[in-house]
Amino acid sequence: MPIWSLPSVSSEPCIRLLEWRVFEILPQDTRHFVGLNASDRTGRVSSAIETFDVVASQGTTRSGRVYTLVGDSGYADDAKYVWDRWCEANGVEECVDVTDKMNSWSAHEHR
Repeated sequence: MPIWSLPSVSSEPCIRLLEWRVFEILPQDTRHFVGLNASDRTGRVSSAIETFDVVASQGTTRSGRVYTLVGDSGYADDAKYVWDRWCEANGVEECVDVTDKMNSWSAHEHR
């Protein structure tokens, strides 16, 4: 459930994400990109990550959208706000920041 309406995947197939983090929802073990959309610097939460290519710093999510992680990971207040609202709306009770584990993913690990 989005905080607000998002463009369709066909109209916005790729997102460049700044000041990004990766959170894992427990016990479902789904991972999600959280950061700022580089095009408008608004907070963004992805659907569940399906594949991640460490070398390209790109991941494809369940929706089919491709996220490119730009620069180093970081913290953005707008992204944190959207993540918190997204968790509330989706009944997430437990999550863990797994950003530091991203480099240990295989090139095409499926989640």
